[in-house]
Amino acid sequence: MSRLETEYQRLDTHEDDGTDEQEVMLHMPDSGRARWNHIENLDAFFSRIYLFHQNHGYMCMMLSQILELVQFLFIFLFSLFLLRCVDYAKLFDHQEKISIPDVFKQCSTEHSPMLLTCLFVAGVFWFHRFVRVLYNAYQFWEIRAFYTSALKISSSELDNLTWHDVLKRVQQVQREQRMCIHKADLTELDIYHRILRFKNYMIAMVNKSLLPLKHNLPLLGEIVFVTNGLKYNLEMILFWGPCAPFKNYWELKEDYKPAAKSKREELAKRLSRTILWVGFANLILSPFIFVWQILYSFFSYAELIKREPSALGARKWSLYARLYLRHFNELDHEFQARLNRGYKPSTKYLNSFSSNIIALFAQNVAFFAGSVLAVLIILTVVDEDVLTVEHVLTTMTLLGVTVTVCRTLIPDENLIWCPEVLMQSILAQIHYIPDSWKGQAHTYKVRTQFSQLFQYKITHLIEELLSPIITPFVLIFQLRPRALDIVDFYRNFTVEVIGVGDVCSFAQMDVRNHGNPKWLTGQRSQANQYRQAEDGKTELSLMHFKMTNPQWQPPQESKMFIGALKEKAQQDVQLTNRVDAENVALVTSLQSLSSIDAGGFNSILGSLAIQQPHVPTNTSSPQPTAPSYLPLQAPVTSPVQSPEETQKKMKGSISTTEGPFHGEGSGILGSIQTSSPPGASPMTGLESVQLGAFASDSALLTGGLPRDFNTADMNFSALYMHRLHDNRIVLSDPEENEIQEDMPSGSWSTLPQAPLPVVPEQSLTDTSQSV
Repeated sequence: MSRLETEYQRLDTHEDDGTDEQEVMLHMPDSGRARWNHIENLDAFFSRIYLFHQNHGYMCMMLSQILELVQFLFIFLFSLFLLRCVDYAKLFDHQEKISIPDVFKQCSTEHSPMLLTCLFVAGVFWFHRFVRVLYNAYQFWEIRAFYTSALKISSSELDNLTWHDVLKRVQQVQREQRMCIHKADLTELDIYHRILRFKNYMIAMVNKSLLPLKHNLPLLGEIVFVTNGLKYNLEMILFWGPCAPFKNYWELKEDYKPAAKSKREELAKRLSRTILWVGFANLILSPFIFVWQILYSFFSYAELIKREPSALGARKWSLYARLYLRHFNELDHEFQARLNRGYKPSTKYLNSFSSNIIALFAQNVAFFAGSVLAVLIILTVVDEDVLTVEHVLTTMTLLGVTVTVCRTLIPDENLIWCPEVLMQSILAQIHYIPDSWKGQAHTYKVRTQFSQLFQYKITHLIEELLSPIITPFVLIFQLRPRALDIVDFYRNFTVEVIGVGDVCSFAQMDVRNHGNPKWLTGQRSQANQYRQAEDGKTELSLMHFKMTNPQWQPPQESKMFIGALKEKAQQDVQLTNRVDAENVALVTSLQSLSSIDAGGFNSILGSLAIQQPHVPTNTSSPQPTAPSYLPLQAPVTSPVQSPEETQKKMKGSISTTEGPFHGEGSGILGSIQTSSPPGASPMTGLESVQLGAFASDSALLTGGLPRDFNTADMNFSALYMHRLHDNRIVLSDPEENEIQEDMPSGSWSTLPQAPLPVVPEQSLTDTSQSV
């Protein structure tokens, strides 16, 4: 029996002792080795371990939560004070000079029913938050004890360890103390499943366009609407709410499992009714939530707008982007690191589009506003009493904001951008773009669609303000009709994994069951369009997880897929000295990566001894020429410290490092056996990087290679996989050693261009047991 089939066996076949997971005690009373035996809710336990590490320990976590309570109390009491205790008639009376205490009055004791209702709702909400803080204080004190006694990590050492280091120690504790009673060893994937169980379901639902996040509106066309309020309601309905399909954190209700085929329609009606009630509850509470959103936004952004008016014109990744761009089994700090690296090229790409008409208007408005502002400033310098004139200070403030905003709309005439190159730079970082964007990055259609992923902060603020009003209608009229599809999704894409429980089958990153035929050979993938992940989500997630956790052993089919990619890249290296090598996927990926020059990629590529393609000037009579080589940097003579010694010097940011601190080159770039000049022995990509990566110890401490090599390796792997996908290269198993090369269209094996037909849901119910 294969490892994958073993993992898919039901938990009840391995519970020989008759012990159910729900009946296991959280902590045994014995101290020492048995203290962490048989933990009941491992999902919450591992999640707290991760949050404890990422939030820098117990004191930082609890202080942050206490200050959030104080902040909420301040906003509410300060708003009440401004409403009931300020004499605005005297404040705006300009007949005589007054001081600040003069505008205060005795607070009114009369309370309207609306105000009393707001007081009650706010009090209930604050008390609920207070109880959660007390609960978290107890729970995270237990996690602090676990770090100290089991993991042997003190609070002072926490910021000097990566999550990968903590993960290895957690696995060791499992072998010694059996936190999970169903397996002796927990793999990295098992722990990630526990932490990201619900997140993986959400990512899969977005990938399959199951959730109503896109809407077609008259005149506006297709828009994306995802807010924190809508996301909260979706998670409550689908995962942890009282009527959610999950019985507990790790187990789906029996009615939602494939065995209960006859209850499909009944479950859909029940879920539809739940969505309806949640929608009505949001509608009733929408006035209170709307008032709170206004107050919170005002106190959060008022000072920022006054100090830096252009801040709202900056961009940020939208909530939809955080669902669409995320890999399966990708933790928050790993995902945030990718988004951070993609921020600059994304900003440059959107700034490369400018409207000449808007620029002309902005130039003239800035001129007029700046002229008036300059006169007012000069008058103020001459006589400061000018500021006492009514509305002068307000006028100067508005004129300053106008000039600042207009300047952001005027493009820099000295800059020239290439949208296609910038899109390749973005793709190297975020790893996902629709196929329709490729080769069309210069169009306003792609620019508009990309701006939905990378939106203005002011757009995000407006959406959050409107969320209490729009969310109830999205739930009632958009989500509720999809109740049957949601039930079918749970039934068809849920598997039970030993030691983990029920997980989304997409999160298994199984290329056979969920691979996309346009990214794989037809023999390797058995998925139809209903079962396959879109946009290469399975393949790219598999590569990312393997590189983030190099010691993880994937199932056989997944291992064969990774091996085929590396074998294909190795063969492309041997083709780089051909006349037509510019069509080889490896070369085009390297060219795209080298044009980015971000994150030290050029230093990495410059140290690779890969032959460069020689393209003759006269293509009619090509002459064979000797291959040219990229020069290797000279070996560093100064002593280079080991990664372990360097890691001890790092402080703070190391906790957000992706994967091991020292990249092991487990991706495509790290596996390339590069060509070397005659007489030299071949080197892997990682070995050649290590020859000339460091100029001094300071380069290592400032984020030099090999710490950055793993990032560059993943980015190159993403570009290379997209290039193969674009060329429709068919990969064979590495042991067959018959991977097909790029050939003219029509003479090499291609995958179907047209999408496969959607399989009716009724036909899937009969085969759901094989998921």
